[in-house]
Amino acid sequence: MQRKYWETEYRKRGKLWRGSSREMEEITNYIIKEGRTLDAGCGNGKDTPPLGNIIGLDFSRNALKLYPFNKKVQGDITSLPFKSSTFLNIIFIHSLDHLLEKDRKIALNEANRILQKGGKVVIKSFTINDFRYGKGKEIEPSTFERGNKIQTHYFNNEEFDNIPLFKLERKKIINYNIIIKGEVIKREEIIIILIK
Repeated sequence: MQRKYWETEYRKRGKLWRGSSREMEEITNYIIKEGRTLDAGCGNGKDTPPLGNIIGLDFSRNALKLYPFNKKVQGDITSLPFKSSTFLNIIFIHSLDHLLEKDRKIALNEANRILQKGGKVVIKSFTINDFRYGKGKEIEPSTFERGNKIQTHYFNNEEFDNIPLFKLERKKIINYNIIIKGEVIKREEIIIILIK
């Protein structure tokens, strides 16, 4: 059902994510060895780093129509359509947070399968300190369904500390403010780097 809701959002609203991505240079720098990189859940490409050998994957056909890079694949991050040990890097920029807990585990197992030994997983997601936390109907702990039926999980600071199959290399909290209708709003994201 989530695919249907995302297709509807992209069809109705077009390019959902606009502007420049925060911390893009830093995320790109985390990927020390430039090699085949999968942008898993790429959406319309706002957060896709400018790397030479990157492939965008999303389950929304409408999102991929807006994706600005040539290499793109329609697929699901819980069942990646690639052979084992294919990628040096996998990035999940605001994509794991749209999965339920069991599917987040499956997606990370799939990442482990297609990642080369020594490869990196880069994750960026909103935290429980973000202003949208708690908005909508809670369907799992810290996971909410809002009016458009899209589910969003908000991570706590410890959620990535002990991920089986990976070693935690780095964790960084990003705080910033945005202004909506004259009101200052707090946003908080987390960047996680895991190594296989």
